Amino acid sequence: MRISIFPMNYFNWPRFSEAYAAACRVLAVILRWALALLREIRAGGLDYRAMSLVYTSLLALIPLLAVAFAVLKAFGAHTELEPLLSELLDPLGANADQVKEAIIDSVKRLKVGVLGFLGFLFLFYVSITMLDKIEESFNHVWRTRTSRNLWRRLGDYLSFTLVGPLLLFSAFGSMTGLLGRYSGRGAVGWAWSLAGHVLPYAAIILAFTLFYRVIPSARVKVSSALFGGIVAGAMWETAGWIFGEFVAGSSQYHAVYSSFAILVLFMVWLYVSWLIVLLGAQSSFFFQNPQCMGRSGGRARTGNSLWEYSGLAILYLIVQRFLAGQKPPNLADLAETLKLSEVLAGDLLAQLHQSGFVVAVEHGRPGFLPARDPAAIAVVDVLEALRSGEDGAAGPPLPQPVMQGMGAAETALAAALAGTSLRDWVTSAQT
Repeated sequence: MRISIFPMNYFNWPRFSEAYAAACRVLAVILRWALALLREIRAGGLDYRAMSLVYTSLLALIPLLAVAFAVLKAFGAHTELEPLLSELLDPLGANADQVKEAIIDSVKRLKVGVLGFLGFLFLFYVSITMLDKIEESFNHVWRTRTSRNLWRRLGDYLSFTLVGPLLLFSAFGSMTGLLGRYSGRGAVGWAWSLAGHVLPYAAIILAFTLFYRVIPSARVKVSSALFGGIVAGAMWETAGWIFGEFVAGSSQYHAVYSSFAILVLFMVWLYVSWLIVLLGAQSSFFFQNPQCMGRSGGRARTGNSLWEYSGLAILYLIVQRFLAGQKPPNLADLAETLKLSEVLAGDLLAQLHQSGFVVAVEHGRPGFLPARDPAAIAVVDVLEALRSGEDGAAGPPLPQPVMQGMGAAETALAAALAGTSLRDWVTSAQT
């Protein structure tokens, strides 16, 4: 009698094959997501936008830090500025202290009274431009053409400039002090020591998450912002380690650039940092709109019928709410009601706005109203505008029977919709 030392069900091959297939699917999704991010760097223009943000950062860094230093000094928290700068500049290695001291010295030497009124306005303009560039880059990633009005943006920028530093540095200082307070006390000290290594990563992820949740004009779900924050946080730590180990410590930069090596390394790290920020925003966009992976910029790809029907349906809902005296629907309302992606709904609203059928009004987020009396908006005109906005390229020469058949179909459609306005559609549905 043969005795096996392994039980018969030691290897459960059906379960193993299912687990292997699931792992392959997850790996395929991760690979597809990574390739989509790499494609967005060039095809989506993220590299150029990161370069633009580097240039703006160099102009706005001192004014923003000067405002932050003044606000923190008023609350007695200005001592937290140097530790946070040290954390951000740590990938520069031995050059970090020199860059930090130069920035702190420039901030402390900045005197608004000496600059005069015009100098102060220039610094204020540079600071606002920095935040406006960030919002514009995020809106590009989210493919939204609607934005907050000027006064609301100025209010948000001022809040971010004045209140943001206080909250950020206070939280950083409280976390540092709390961790240092319990260090070295047995098991509790070991736990707090472990937390001291984990909490900085959690703080970075939280900062990125709030960044992706608040700044874009589009509606970003918390789960999508959190996913982008996790991706950006992991990239930030990984890139910081690589930069510190292999780039900042290299002697080739000093041999080539001499005394300018520190400035070059600082600009390179700024570029890498902004690229990571934009890739995290792109990750949150793909998480919320997975159907857009692999489609860089431009209008959302969809079938001709879906594009036309959805455009008519969006305009119908806008007119319906207008005639009922209800609050103008915004992008999120229309996309949710029609079960469309916000990218497609945004592209349709942009086309309808460009064609003069809708106007945007500010109600928290931009809402939409008919641009003129719905009785004066012919359905056939809307259909023609949606079709003309699809593609400006000339089609191939068609055989005569095809041209005759399509011409007859277009004539029949125009005859069926002749004299019908959007008000007629809405009124007939109500009666």
